[in-house]
Amino acid sequence: MKFAYSINIRRLVKPPLPGGYWGNGCVPMYVQLSAKDLIEKPVCETAELIKKSKSNVTDEYVKSYIDYQELHFADGITAGKEVSGFTDWRHLGHSTVDFGWGGPVTVLPLGRNLLGSVEPCFFLPYSTATSEKKEGFKVLVTLREAALPAFREDMKVFCNSQEQWLSHI
Repeated sequence: MKFAYSINIRRLVKPPLPGGYWGNGCVPMYVQLSAKDLIEKPVCETAELIKKSKSNVTDEYVKSYIDYQELHFADGITAGKEVSGFTDWRHLGHSTVDFGWGGPVTVLPLGRNLLGSVEPCFFLPYSTATSEKKEGFKVLVTLREAALPAFREDMKVFCNSQEQWLSHI
């Protein structure tokens, strides 16, 4: 199982990106483990692998990735086939940009293909244009059609357990 995710490099690169630059400021990172480990081991161990991979990102890594992308962009840069991609956009700053008429109503990816991922998951911020929701975040999940029935059942169980939990508060 390979997880592909993007990591914000704005605080890592030297010299820093120019002020006011709102283009991409991220590079891909990967964590690979067996499906058995993913299922059987505690989720905190997977989280620890992700945390460790993030600590490997350096200015040198970023420059190497940029050079590689320059040489191989026409080939397409992907993490491979059958990749589950995920990325956390809550802290990238997209939702707080003021275009002169206020912040964006929503922030979404333009495409679902994240580094070749067939099942990407995005953690997205709530809009700053509305004051309704300040806590939490949105989750955008893309699944294959064959996985939808099981996902719907899991969501029913999740929603029911949330309702039960909330009724005890």
